[in-house]
Amino acid sequence: MRLLSMMIVLTLSSMWGGSVEAGPTYSTTEVAYVSEVSGRVVALMQGRPTLLDTLDVFTDQTRIDLLANSELRICHSRTHQVFILKGPLTARIEQGGVTTGNGMRTAAASGSCAAPTSSRFNGGIVTRGVP
Repeated sequence: MRLLSMMIVLTLSSMWGGSVEAGPTYSTTEVAYVSEVSGRVVALMQGRPTLLDTLDVFTDQTRIDLLANSELRICHSRTHQVFILKGPLTARIEQGGVTTGNGMRTAAASGSCAAPTSSRFNGGIVTRGVP
């Protein structure tokens, strides 16, 4: 009897599982990524300081410190805007944009961007902004 009830549960769960549609493929906490960085830029990620590099991902409420003579270009995936930050500066990456250390909202640079997508193809060259 117990085996029969387990088989019924498994059958029903597989029927319900097939009818559920998949949601977005990105994490709900990922809000931006580094498109370019020069100099030394440090982010507080998962409780520890991390030196940033191109294509590093920011989660909501990430604090970043730009040291003197450093520059950071961020593609904000949620707002589809490019933000350019120049050091020395402290800022916070949020779902709605970028806020500087003094609580002021940073204006986006001209231009738009999009979150990177994965490809089904191997090899080749990926270019952006080439006519």
